[in-house]
This record gives sequence, C-alpha cells and structure tokens, in this order.
Amino acid sequence: MTTTSGLHNLKSEKLYIRVYDEIKEYIFRNNLQPGDKLPTEMELCESLGVSRNVLRESIKALEITGLVRSRPGVGIVIRDCNMDFFMSTLVSQLSAYRDPHLEEYIEELRRILEIGFMDHAFDSITQEDIAELAILVDTMEKKGKSQAKAKTMSSFGVAFAKADASFHRTLFSHVQNRLMTSIIDFFWAYDETYKMKSTHSHLNITIDKHKRIYEALLAHDRSAFHDAMYYHFNYDYDKK
Repeated sequence: MTTTSGLHNLKSEKLYIRVYDEIKEYIFRNNLQPGDKLPTEMELCESLGVSRNVLRESIKALEITGLVRSRPGVGIVIRDCNMDFFMSTLVSQLSAYRDPHLEEYIEELRRILEIGFMDHAFDSITQEDIAELAILVDTMEKKGKSQAKAKTMSSFGVAFAKADASFHRTLFSHVQNRLMTSIIDFFWAYDETYKMKSTHSHLNITIDKHKRIYEALLAHDRSAFHDAMYYHFNYDYDKK
C-alpha cells in the first residue's frame, strides 16, 4: 500500500522538473521496486501542490528516462531497470547537442571501457565467437576491396560499419556486465552516420586492426591480444 508521506509540497515552485526530481527522490527514499505503484494523480497533485498538467509533464519525463510507466486502469508503475531503453534515450538526448567535442568524449569512453574489459572478453570468448570474428574480418576485407569501385562512400560506409560494430559486439558478448554491452551498442547507435575513413590506406589499417585482434584470440595469446587492443584504440589516423 502506497502513501504520500515524505513528499514535499512544491506549491511555490510549479516547474515540472522540480516535480520530476521530487518524485524520483520519493521513489528512492521509499525503496519502491519494479511493479510498485506511485500514489494516484490526485494524491500527488495534492501533496506536491501542483496542477495536473504540471504533474503529467513530470510523469512523461520519468517515462522517457525509463523509471516509470503509466498503465491504463492500473496507475503509475515503477519499471524494471532497462539499460537498452536508458541508452537509446541517452542517444536521442545527446544528438540534440552540438558540442564539437562530443564525438571525442564518446570515443574516449568506449576506449576506456573496452580496454578495461578486454581480459573479461578474452576469458569468456568461445570458439564459435572467434569463428564469427573471422567472418566479420573477411566481410570488412571484401568491402575494402570493393570500395575502389564504388562511386560514393555512403552505402559502403554503412556496410563496413555494421561489420565493425558486429565485431565488437561479438568480442564482448559474454562479458557479464549489462552496462558495458549497452554502452557498446550506444556507441554504434550514436555513430549511425559513421564517418568511414575514405582513403584506401586508412581502410587497410582499420581492417588490419581487427585482424590483429582476431589472430591473437585464435592463437589464445593474451599478450598479443592486449597489444592488438591498444593498437586498435591508440592508432592516430590523422598523423599518417
């Protein structure tokens, strides 16, 4: 049974973001779990001192962040933690910004995570995964060879990037950290307009980086795998 005790009256400040913050704190203070319900709209409006319109804007924001969901005939229910939902929402929010360094920040986050979890990947990868990596490297090589014949980079770049993305998803597919795998998916979702290096030498380097990772795993050589991962993330195309 839910109560409205512990909610602060916000009658003097009716901004929906304040209501959003107060309800979120209420959920955490009362240790509400997935499936638990919030008080009714009427109870929330009365306790918070806000209009129904303001409350509904706040609930909408809570739904967007994946914390709650409105169920007709049931009420406002606490959701299960859904990292994919959270990361996809973060993608759309970040896309609204125009920070010229945003792509660099995301690349750096990905580098730190993949390097940090590379031993987990090495220890958990299967022979089937390694066979899949071989197919993906072969796909990248074929796309690289066909690039010289392509009139534009658009369709080629997308196909190449899909193989690249699948390579990294496969590499970390058995790492027991849902946040890690969601962030990898997030990187590729954010970078859906993948800016593929256009010169033949750059393409060859990108293919070579993935081939080194694959060959180290095939040989079950941890040291070579470490070297290949560092090479992958530390190579500077701009200086070549």
